Amino acid sequence: MRLGSYVEILNYVDDSAAAGAYYEKLGLAALGDDVYTDGRYHLHLVPGSGPNPSLRYFGCDLDGLRASGLDIADGKLVSPAGIHILLSADAPPRDLPHDNVARAQDITRLGKFGELSAMIPDLEVECAFWEAAGYDVLGKYSVPKPWGIWCDNLFLIGLHQEDVDEPFAICHFAPDMKEVNAQLLAEGFDLKPFESGDIPADLTYQKLMTPYGILFYLFTGDISEAKP
Repeated sequence: MRLGSYVEILNYVDDSAAAGAYYEKLGLAALGDDVYTDGRYHLHLVPGSGPNPSLRYFGCDLDGLRASGLDIADGKLVSPAGIHILLSADAPPRDLPHDNVARAQDITRLGKFGELSAMIPDLEVECAFWEAAGYDVLGKYSVPKPWGIWCDNLFLIGLHQEDVDEPFAICHFAPDMKEVNAQLLAEGFDLKPFESGDIPADLTYQKLMTPYGILFYLFTGDISEAKP
């Protein structure tokens, strides 16, 4: 049973206008009401403090979800890894720009949204949670370490069994990401090597911690047709 009929990423911020201008420079398009899109997901800026990033579903059958065994408290689920998911029975405030996130077109300079990436201690524990929440596995692998991608058509979750303390990250993939990363650096965005041992000048993949508590992973690669 799916969590709802609409989902958005929540980003709690102190200054919605400044954050919105920042995300527009990254290539996300403003939809109004502090919502920005890359063509695959919606990022909603929320004034105040909270866990970044969180998810919020609308159109939820709360009674049905509880009956399915999900541990919903105060209209919220929390995954074993700590991803907060707010649930609302209200009708969706807008439409998503796609019928299936895994096959949607991208509109941003960052390429395609691949997943919300979570570094987790136990893949089986975490994937059991997401499958109970209506997500299906797109791919599950054992090398180099256990990982996989799960999808409910509205959103994509990537789970990576790693013994690291890394925030949840929004992953983007583009065949020309090296050139994109070079341009972002030239514009003053604070990109960092993916790991401390990486060569700083290698722009094949970089990470960007925004001033607003959202981490982006920017990878060179092609994920057309939902192939991770």
